[in-house]
Amino acid sequence: MPSMIRQSSAALGLLLLLACQGAVVAQSEVDPFLPRCKSLRETRIPIPTWDNNYGKLASLRRLISTWPSGVALVIYGSFGAADDDVRIEGQDTAYSVKMTFQGNRPEAGEVKVSASKSPQFTMGYWTYWGFFEVAPPAAPNGEIAFRQLDTFDVVSSGRYCLGDGPPPASLRAPPAAQNTQSGSLPACRRLHESRIPIATWKPRLTQRPTGMFEVHAPPPSGNGRIVYISIADPTQSCGGLDPKWPGDPEELYSVLLPDGPGRDSGGVSINLRGNRTPAGKGCRFEGFYMNEPVAGIHQGWTESYFGAIERERIMASDHYCLAR
Repeated sequence: MPSMIRQSSAALGLLLLLACQGAVVAQSEVDPFLPRCKSLRETRIPIPTWDNNYGKLASLRRLISTWPSGVALVIYGSFGAADDDVRIEGQDTAYSVKMTFQGNRPEAGEVKVSASKSPQFTMGYWTYWGFFEVAPPAAPNGEIAFRQLDTFDVVSSGRYCLGDGPPPASLRAPPAAQNTQSGSLPACRRLHESRIPIATWKPRLTQRPTGMFEVHAPPPSGNGRIVYISIADPTQSCGGLDPKWPGDPEELYSVLLPDGPGRDSGGVSINLRGNRTPAGKGCRFEGFYMNEPVAGIHQGWTESYFGAIERERIMASDHYCLAR
């Protein structure tokens, strides 16, 4: 289909994971979009990062044992296991996933994950990325319970920062609402801005000999980062929105960011889903998107994903402003 934006041949689940010596998960290029904790006078709750490739469950058990009671332990997790070591109970609105980690006794054990989505699967491995509330096991080497949190809620709450230290002795209340008076977001202040800035990505387009279109600058990234994206397709590629050509307007589409000029393969495939409307003979992607991590390489291209997020959620948080 000749188009500035092509339908991606790989849905988000078709990710190539690099594996060696067991359940080793290829790391995503996207880091969590949270500020680092301050070294002094920090009032937010620190969120440590846990990756089962390094230390497996031993490091997680040490973290649980040192965390003070009465404060929920939230981690940013990047972990996975081989297909034979994963059991999934799927439901319409939730998944219960049990992952078994092999190794010596300190590193071995089970993690049970409660989540609204199943983990990503490819090449024989199941993987998760995101924020999780961790419940301590009933016994020292017992099963550890994870409950996946909504990434947007964590990032936009203003209650958390990335760090490995203990929580502050006195936790602060969530930041007060800014009370936006109109239907649009305010511009960020030039100085002393406490809200989260939202950058706009409106790339210049160049058509490739294959009919594909490429961009020349990457979008802002970070797991949970909100970006305002505006891309117009000048060609007839919005079939899903044409009454004569019914389809799904929520299909996955992508543009290419090659590693260098004239490169036929290699670079980043930037996938978009949602916020798609007709525009002339083509269509337009216009609105707020949230970046999410994707691991591995597909046909020589690293995948990057932006899913539409409701404007109402951003406005209701009162913690965002438009970058100048």
